[in-house]
Amino acid sequence: MKKRLFVAHMVNIKRAQEVRRTVDKLKIQGKWVEPENLHFTYRFLGDFEVDRVDSLKFELKEKLKGLKAPEVTYRGLGVFPNLKSPKVLWIGVDSEDIFPVKEQIDLALEKFGFENEKKVFRPHVTLMRIKRLKHSIKFKSFLYSMREEVFLTGVASSVSLIESKLTEKGPIYREIMKVELE
Repeated sequence: MKKRLFVAHMVNIKRAQEVRRTVDKLKIQGKWVEPENLHFTYRFLGDFEVDRVDSLKFELKEKLKGLKAPEVTYRGLGVFPNLKSPKVLWIGVDSEDIFPVKEQIDLALEKFGFENEKKVFRPHVTLMRIKRLKHSIKFKSFLYSMREEVFLTGVASSVSLIESKLTEKGPIYREIMKVELE
């Protein structure tokens, strides 16, 4: 039996609701991430054997022990993959301090057969999965005006192991473990 897992920092960005109100006025259709599910992902694991979860929790705790909690600025709005065909609306995660945390998470995962990721680590908080865009010029203008906007500054004081159950209404997240950083 397997569970769909990822390693993340859960975050409360109250100003994300301001973004939602503006985007809704632009008649952009899609699926918003619920405020309680906002996070940035350190590593997506996918389907993971249930009988190995306790070992994973142990390894993550060991590797994260004594690490300094990173200072983070949640800054700017952007889209993936690009402005011509936006599919994901996100808030950027600006912090050099998160890279040592990411490195230790990756080291913990090596024991379970995970290799270092080839793609560049670009932390972000997904706000919405975009399905249809009606006013693309207005949307691009809004994104441009928000590119340096600071939504929140704080400390990413914990790392969580999250189970994600996919449903017709969207994913349901359950925190399996939380490690507090120093």
